[in-house]
Amino acid sequence: MIERLPYPLCTFFWNHSSQDRSLALITVLSTEGSTYSKAGSQMLLNDEGDFQGMLSGGCLEGDLAERSKSIIKNGVAEVITYDLRADDDVFGLGVGCEGALRILIQPLSADTKHEPFASLIATLGHASHADMVLADAESKIGVTRVMAPLRLLVLGAGQDADPLIAFAVALGWEVAVSDHRPAAIDRLGGSGAASIGCVPVKDIASHFDLGRFDAVIVMSHNLEADRVYLTTLADTPVDFIGLLGPPHRRDRLLREIGSAAGKLEGRLHGPVGRQIGGRGPAAIALEIAAELQSYFSSDHQA
Repeated sequence: MIERLPYPLCTFFWNHSSQDRSLALITVLSTEGSTYSKAGSQMLLNDEGDFQGMLSGGCLEGDLAERSKSIIKNGVAEVITYDLRADDDVFGLGVGCEGALRILIQPLSADTKHEPFASLIATLGHASHADMVLADAESKIGVTRVMAPLRLLVLGAGQDADPLIAFAVALGWEVAVSDHRPAAIDRLGGSGAASIGCVPVKDIASHFDLGRFDAVIVMSHNLEADRVYLTTLADTPVDFIGLLGPPHRRDRLLREIGSAAGKLEGRLHGPVGRQIGGRGPAAIALEIAAELQSYFSSDHQA
């Protein structure tokens, strides 16, 4: 089981653990047939039924919330199976998924410092993936490997960055944004991005740990700024470097950065975005998000 951890799951955990509130961690162990989520998918719930993550599109979350309350209270993990293949439209849930899920609900008690999830989160702070033991009250079930949230840096905070940030946050990515223009950063304000900074172009390498990011999108709409950004990124291990703008602009920038251009080979995606049609900032942002989602899908990463 390999899944990428959504960043909102991390923030939900941090908010509760900082208040010493116990939680329940739900992990999909296996599935059969057609199901909304697959093995490795996770969600967190508190003792009031609030949750982060979704395993069934809302069909099972209410029942999971009720079960989780008792598991948080008694501190004993439980494995349950939802078999919807014979679901009755009238007397059943009426889901129509025609699949089965085997799910582990395990307590993350404040008394035990929210282990084992706390260690998983800590490891993912500096590693691309981490393993966590899954166990119920009777035995060890197995180990799940979890990938860190996708980490995206957006260089440029113009108005066309807004929909890209919104898409990225909605997809569960950890997002940071930087622009050298204070007015652009002030306007961004409450975008919901994980980190927003007004950083001089030449200082991004000292302000950000660039090697931590999976992808960087260069979209400052300023040739001089983009030239410095690309030169700086050439000396980093960032796997995906997206450049906004037409091919002739890309080619000009590559000529102007000289030998650094060779270091970007195979990593520079410009013009960035999967061409799916449409005009305007939202359509461009959707194309960029679509290319990133496809590129960093589990199939690609495997």
